[in-house]
Amino acid sequence: MDYNSLASVASIVGVIFAYFSFMKDKLNNAEELGKLKQKVISLEEQARANESRFQTIESKLDLIQQSLTRLETLFKTIKFKS
Repeated sequence: MDYNSLASVASIVGVIFAYFSFMKDKLNNAEELGKLKQKVISLEEQARANESRFQTIESKLDLIQQSLTRLETLFKTIKFKS
């Protein structure tokens, strides 16, 4: 084998190696992107659940505030009657 043939074979092997390295990186990136998308979906679901909980808490706090206002009014009425 002469030098040119050897250089051509080495170039072809190098191109094939570069292609496989590129495909490996592309596969790793696709896998990582899939994991990130799944994590985003999970975080969005968690955010919706938290929002629902916060709305429930806010609703209950409103009820407590209303009850306290009624009690305060009742105590003021009792105080003035005394």
